[in-house]
Amino acid sequence: MRRSPWQYFDWGLLFIAVVLTGIGLAMIYSATRGATDLADTWRRQAIYAAAGVIASFLVAFVNYRLLESLQWPLYLLTLATLALTLLVGSSEIGDVRRFIYVGGMSIQPAFPALILLIISQASLLGRNAPTPPGLPEFIASLGMTGLAALLVFRQPNLSTATLYMAIWLAMVYASDMKLVYLESLGGIGLIAAPIVWANMRGYMRNRIYNFLDPTRDPGAYYNIQQALISIGSGGLLGKGFAIGTQSQLHFLRVRHTDFIFSVICEELGFSGAVLILLIYIVLLWRLLRIAGNAGDKTGQLIVVGVATYIFYQLLVNLGMNLSVIPVAGLPMPFISSGGSALLFTFVGLGLVESVAMRQKRLEF
Repeated sequence: MRRSPWQYFDWGLLFIAVVLTGIGLAMIYSATRGATDLADTWRRQAIYAAAGVIASFLVAFVNYRLLESLQWPLYLLTLATLALTLLVGSSEIGDVRRFIYVGGMSIQPAFPALILLIISQASLLGRNAPTPPGLPEFIASLGMTGLAALLVFRQPNLSTATLYMAIWLAMVYASDMKLVYLESLGGIGLIAAPIVWANMRGYMRNRIYNFLDPTRDPGAYYNIQQALISIGSGGLLGKGFAIGTQSQLHFLRVRHTDFIFSVICEELGFSGAVLILLIYIVLLWRLLRIAGNAGDKTGQLIVVGVATYIFYQLLVNLGMNLSVIPVAGLPMPFISSGGSALLFTFVGLGLVESVAMRQKRLEF
């Protein structure tokens, strides 16, 4: 009997993502109250959210195995997207080129390019399964990801470039490749570290200096102090929605994007923050379950890539808010304001759903 792949669609996964997005819209609304220039931020985020949900269904409809056959065209599209950003991209910060404006909406091409890269990498690393990829695949995948990450780094966007490499590491590890290759790369990385440091922009190095010595630049450390005050002052139950002092009095900067977790802690308290993190854990569990049940290695690697895409950003954002790592511009997935990040996170979930829907070989 012909069976529809939609019976395997993971509605729970999509529901969790929508719940997190709803929390994000509420917290963005709270964080931007009283700021006339940000009054419509939550509405714009809602539009991107609706577009993201629709996009997730459209992507899920496409058999990921068809995308697998387009490995090289998708990779060339990745490079073209990132190169175009360097040529015509814009930003409100100096010579930074991270956004492209289309029809009045801003798109950060590094995110759709990363989704395309995940597909091409999964195809490359999974093409010989169940035989693990060897040295030629390792070198090819490293070169492909390294070149894309370099283009992102040149925007300049160090935090997103590290996201590219983190996803690559996770996918290579999940591909069952020999660890000796990664160990050798680690040694080469230590040797190349001074070259990377020399090519970092001044503000990138300053973030690390300021993290190691907060007294070096009190002005730069100001927002970290406000974030820690916000987190600590929330207590167990929080001050109440839209009542936090650090956020409502605008002591906390970029409170609707990078530091929205501090707003959550201040207004919803420790209990609210823990509840939200538990929702993320359930999301991760569902992603790992889909990866474990994937019909082939390529599908499994796609899910691993998307899971790393979400949770690396979450870990970096939490660490930045808690001042345990240097400040980095990665959002809290589904919750931070940022249309491109939200839209293409849903696109990534659509890819995961495509894998989930085809866990078993269908007979027609």
